[in-house]
Amino acid sequence: MLKVTVLGYHSVVDNVVDALQRADVLQIAAQPFELPSMEVPVDDERLRRLDEAIADATFLKDFLGRYHTSDQPFAAFISEKFHVHTDEFLSLGPDARLTSLYGECVTVADRLANGQREIGRLRVLVTDLQPWRELRLEIQEWHGTEHVALFAGTVPASQGPKIRQALRDRVSEVSVEELGPVGSRQAWVVMAHESCEDDVRSALGETDFTEVSFPGLHDYPAEELARAQDRIDQLASEAELLAAHAHELASEHYAYAATVYEALQSERESLAVRKEFAQTDRAFAITGWIRASDAGRLEAALGPWGADLDLTIAEPSPGEAHPVALDNPRWLRPFEVLTDLYGVPNPGEVDPTPLLAPFFILFFGICISDVGYGAMLIAGSQYIKRRLDVAPGVKRFMDLLTYGGISAMFVGVLFGSYFAIPFDKLPPFLQSLQVLDPLNELTTFLIVCVVLGITQVFFGVLVSAIESFRRGDPATAIFEPLSTLFFFAMIGVAIAVPDATRWALVLGLGITMLMQGRAIAVAFGDSETRPLDRGLGVGWLVVTIGALFALAFTGDAGAIWAFLVVTTFGLLISRTVRRSVVALLGGAYGVYGMSAFIGDILSYTRLAALGLSGALVGWVFNILAGLVWSGADGLFAKGGVFIALGVLVILASVAVFVVGHTFNVVINLLGAFVHPARLQFVEFFSKFYEGGGGMFSPLRLATKNVVLSAGSSRQEGGA
Repeated sequence: MLKVTVLGYHSVVDNVVDALQRADVLQIAAQPFELPSMEVPVDDERLRRLDEAIADATFLKDFLGRYHTSDQPFAAFISEKFHVHTDEFLSLGPDARLTSLYGECVTVADRLANGQREIGRLRVLVTDLQPWRELRLEIQEWHGTEHVALFAGTVPASQGPKIRQALRDRVSEVSVEELGPVGSRQAWVVMAHESCEDDVRSALGETDFTEVSFPGLHDYPAEELARAQDRIDQLASEAELLAAHAHELASEHYAYAATVYEALQSERESLAVRKEFAQTDRAFAITGWIRASDAGRLEAALGPWGADLDLTIAEPSPGEAHPVALDNPRWLRPFEVLTDLYGVPNPGEVDPTPLLAPFFILFFGICISDVGYGAMLIAGSQYIKRRLDVAPGVKRFMDLLTYGGISAMFVGVLFGSYFAIPFDKLPPFLQSLQVLDPLNELTTFLIVCVVLGITQVFFGVLVSAIESFRRGDPATAIFEPLSTLFFFAMIGVAIAVPDATRWALVLGLGITMLMQGRAIAVAFGDSETRPLDRGLGVGWLVVTIGALFALAFTGDAGAIWAFLVVTTFGLLISRTVRRSVVALLGGAYGVYGMSAFIGDILSYTRLAALGLSGALVGWVFNILAGLVWSGADGLFAKGGVFIALGVLVILASVAVFVVGHTFNVVINLLGAFVHPARLQFVEFFSKFYEGGGGMFSPLRLATKNVVLSAGSSRQEGGA
């Protein structure tokens, strides 16, 4: 990365920002000067106008999006892309077309919303009127007449007889008309002589009677019900016409709405980014970062305003934090997907992408481990990449799956797996290529996975040592990662050579304890250590190492007693010896912590489990397909119409085979990606890699679904 400083006059700041957005090479950094910011005030007319236009464009995009249907394959899973020329994109803004389209869509949306609200109200009215439709009394007369008091309402259906009896006990001159049900209730019309109105009202008040009224209605219930239903049908027809018009608008203008929305967002970003600029009365200053390879592009982008600008590009200062951009060969870039998932490296830290690539792709192949499945992955991923209009990140992931498919085919050949077809049914040529039978040689398969785990884990430790040397810290490299490698190398010698078990384990354990705790360095003291004390420390170290070698090669217990005596004496009189003993104990704890390596290595046995599970599930689907196929033999033997049935059975068998294996690939794909990735992130990266660096994010035109190009706009498809 290179550090950039741009100084210029206010008159060209708009042009400079536009050029930087087009160039897509400069990440803007907060200005380090003690100068006012160039931030655009929130009440600025340009910002207010843009925010209003963005709100309009957001409504348009959302409204038309509800009626837009993409003709792209798999549109439910892949967001639609709109290919636009950069100049056309930058020319979009809050113009007359946006205003006119916004007004038309608001009108359609309001009419649709009002219609839906009225339909909802009318449907409730229809439901409420339904029990009263047989009542031949105009609703406006429900308040009664000069001599008759009338009450319309509902009662619980189960309590009807009880309430009716209560009314008759209280009032003799009363009549009850029972109408239709209202759920668990029943509609009633209660009529009585006007002299009994208070008694009836009192009697009904003591029950669960709920009075009903229909304000604004005057006609008979049946007529009002028919009128409401007619209005619902009319509104529904109007809604269909409005929806059809909305579909027409979406077909014609959705691409514009989605594009102008992102164009306005880009324009707003060009104003918002100025809060990072410094300014004086007449000039402005921009600081940021670019890739070293993009320096020429930046100079060319700002060239037209060279007379009003001063551009400085320099190396970052030692230790200065800066963003990180990965720079790998094209064939290796698909593996950057994994690095990005974990987090890009800190400045100066190694890029782990080339280191993890061979391990991940091999582990992925082991998890799938079938030639047929690998071919399906290659075909599917390349179809998505080449035939569908997907984002660059998706294309990069498809390349990663293609590599995985190639690896799965390679491992499948070694395992003799071709759509999980039984090995004895394969051609002799394919049988001769098999190296390992995972099902019948499970122990060997597990050992292979463990060996792969040992290789990657300790490769990670070796990388840690190399990184320490590269950073100019050889002490850390020697005392930590290299001592770890030495310890496990001694364990390997003890296992491989039984006669060397004692000396390998004793020296491995003792020397590793001295190195892990840095007791060797502590024993030599530092610049402030007195010569006598330093001599005692060195003497203690010599006795300790001598005791280790004596115990390793002769088994002489006297060496141990000498070590204990010297250590006890040194603890009493020497500060350096005391510090060395503490360091030795710390080294012992460090050796204890190395037991975690066993768990790390055993994690790699899951590769075998995933590989076997895929093979077994595929084998089951083959059995099912074979069972269906076997039913066709008897049908063909009967002849006649049964031959057609036999063909259908064969087609069903093929369908079981195809669908079953496709399902198996899909479910195995998740595990084949997740677990190898976990092995990289947890077992491998933990040995040497921290990550967490700031990803390089240059100022660019804010596009998500819009694809900018130098060619013709509105291109279709992903080819």
